Amino acid sequence: MTKEELIDNFFKKFKLANEDLEEIKSNAYFKNLSKGTQLASTDDCLGFVIMAYGTLRAYIISSNAKEITIFKLIKNEECVICSNCALNSINYNIILESSEDSQILIIPAKIYTKIRNKYQSINDYTLNIISKRFSNLISVLEHALFTPLIERIRIFLKENSQNNKITLTHEEIANHLGSAREAISRILKEMEKQGEISLGRKEITLLK
Repeated sequence: MTKEELIDNFFKKFKLANEDLEEIKSNAYFKNLSKGTQLASTDDCLGFVIMAYGTLRAYIISSNAKEITIFKLIKNEECVICSNCALNSINYNIILESSEDSQILIIPAKIYTKIRNKYQSINDYTLNIISKRFSNLISVLEHALFTPLIERIRIFLKENSQNNKITLTHEEIANHLGSAREAISRILKEMEKQGEISLGRKEITLLK
């Protein structure tokens, strides 16, 4: 999909004036991210970001250097990565990392702020994104604090399986859940003994 098509597809519901839509198109640009590329929320403002393709994982790092995923961005989803966005207003150093080769469309912060201030519908939409990201963070932290790890693993495997298979290492699962690889491996082996899963090399098959 071209830059113009992505912008038209997203902004059509806001009914922008033609001159505002053209200003967005003339200033927006694509940024390619190879697998493993990281964008920190403390970096310079990017602005409004739309996923053209690929996946971005947003995670935080605890004081003991453990990672925990708080949300993912996939094709056609969006986020505001600037001083007024959910990332910086949450008071965590949130890192965005491309889980695969990805491409994002960036509307610079200066342009997006101008449009947001002009259109109440876009401002409301932006606030909704902030609320959604904050809710994701609270939900993840609640699960980390109050849900047994085995239940969190079960939920994670079901949510991330394709055709009942997950092609992630134990280390990667640990990073998503904010746990230690040894703890993940131990519980996965227990689940295999109980007939819930089958463990292979870099692959887990759900049996129930």
